[in-house]
Amino acid sequence: MKNVSVLFPYKSDRGPRDRIFEWVTSFYKIMMPDAELCIGEGTCQDNLFSRSKAINNAAKKATKDIFIIADTDIYYDPKIIENSLAALSEYEWIIPYYKIHKLSENTTKKILSEDPAWPVHGEITDSTIIKQARVGGLNVIPRKNFELAGGFDERFCGWGGEDDAFGIAVNTLCGKYQRLGGEIFHLHHPTLKRKGNPNYYSNKTLTKHYRDNKGDKEAIRKLINYKRS
Repeated sequence: MKNVSVLFPYKSDRGPRDRIFEWVTSFYKIMMPDAELCIGEGTCQDNLFSRSKAINNAAKKATKDIFIIADTDIYYDPKIIENSLAALSEYEWIIPYYKIHKLSENTTKKILSEDPAWPVHGEITDSTIIKQARVGGLNVIPRKNFELAGGFDERFCGWGGEDDAFGIAVNTLCGKYQRLGGEIFHLHHPTLKRKGNPNYYSNKTLTKHYRDNKGDKEAIRKLINYKRS
C-alpha cells in the first residue's frame, strides 16, 4: 500500500456524514496504515457539492502512483484492495466489488459505536443486499490512467452522472475495467434524491453525450478537453 493514494470526495454536513467519515478514515488508518489519505472538497453553483471537483482536488494532493477513489461512507475487507492491485498487472482499472450491503440506521449506529476493525465487531444482520453494475463507490486505477482520462468532468454539479462519464472516458481512452467479486458495506445516512438536484437534467444530458460517444477516442477527448474553473 506504500504506493497508494486514497482519494476521498468530501463535504461536511456537520452531522451524521461527518461522524461516518471520521470512523471511515480511522478504519483506513488502522487497516491500511501505509496508504496516503487525500481529502478533496469542491462546490459548484449555489454551493452544491461537486463530487468531480472534490475528487480532482484530492488527486492534486496525491503523491502516489495508484489511486483508490473511495466514497466516504463505505468500508470493506482490505483484501479486495490487495486483489485489485494484483489485477492491475492485467487490466487498466479495477472495480473491486459486485455486491453492496446497504446497512440500516440501527446497524450503522452499532458499528460507529465500536472501534474500526475488520471484520467489524458483531454480526451484520440488518442490511439490504444490492447486486448491480455500478461503476462508482470504489475504484482502483493507476494515476497515469486517471490523468489520461482527464480526471472527473467538473461540469457535473450536484450528485449524479459523474461516475458514469468517468468510467466511459477511462474505458475508451485506456481500456475496460475488470470487476472483481468483492463486497462493500454502505453506512446509513440521510440522502438527497438525485432529482432533488436542480442540475439533474443538465447532468443527465452531459452523461448522454458520453454514452453516445463511448468507444470513440477522438470524441471523448473533445468532451474532456474543457477548461476547468
